[in-house]
Amino acid sequence: MNIDVIEADRGVTHVVLDGRFDIAGAQEADPRFSTLAQTSNSLVVDLAGVSFIASLGVRTLMVSAKTLIRRGADMAVCGANENVEKVLRSTGFDEIVPLYPDFASAAAWLTKRQAEFASKKP
Repeated sequence: MNIDVIEADRGVTHVVLDGRFDIAGAQEADPRFSTLAQTSNSLVVDLAGVSFIASLGVRTLMVSAKTLIRRGADMAVCGANENVEKVLRSTGFDEIVPLYPDFASAAAWLTKRQAEFASKKP
């Protein structure tokens, strides 16, 4: 599993995954995602290069998403192929984290959420 982390505009962290998000991929990704979930305000996970996702891959994403949410941060997923998206939807992951077709739309949603949250602060 290849993991590239790119700091994009407006505080959005873009995580690009490439490979199989199976047991080995999840074991490789877990420490990186744990750190990102503790430090990022907005995280887009780009799955365009992921050909397969196993339950441990979904778990890695879910644990990270819940950590971000508890911290008042957000996650979005983009670029999932039909099979990967089907797995994410069948597990209910998409009820916690929105799925987008591309990075631009996911980043736009996160930026909007940040602005809405900032306007509600006293």
